[in-house]
Amino acid sequence: MDLGVGLPSTIPAASGADILAWAREADAAGFASVGTLDRVVYGNHETIPTLAAAAAVTSRVRLTTAILIAPYRGNGALLAKQLASVDSFSGGRLTLGIAVGGRTDDYQATGADFDGRGRGIRRPARRVQGGLGRRRPGHRRRDRPRRRSRPVGRRC
Repeated sequence: MDLGVGLPSTIPAASGADILAWAREADAAGFASVGTLDRVVYGNHETIPTLAAAAAVTSRVRLTTAILIAPYRGNGALLAKQLASVDSFSGGRLTLGIAVGGRTDDYQATGADFDGRGRGIRRPARRVQGGLGRRRPGHRRRDRPRRRSRPVGRRC
């Protein structure tokens, strides 16, 4: 059995320095993972940047979203890129847990459809699943023609 610990990112009084110290200690103490919870309308640190920061100060411990509310994060394209970046920074240590969430205030704050959240998880989940770990962030697809830039002032 693996044992993980939650980062204090949902404690309003916890500073960025506190969270990073906690991540370092968890890494040194041998925990299997450090995790975050996802909320918008609360005095917490945002999940994805928190995990990116934890990746920068740790070397072994896995990083997990326990859980990330996918439906209020758009169609999933930006989410997939952000998560692929964290996974890249961490050397492949990211584990993604996603859910629909049950807090109407978070959905209202983001303008997302609370009643359609079950359907709303499908697209982001597919985008993340299709993109996470397959290409480096910023990697250019080879099946698209490359556009060449031309010097300013020259005729095309």
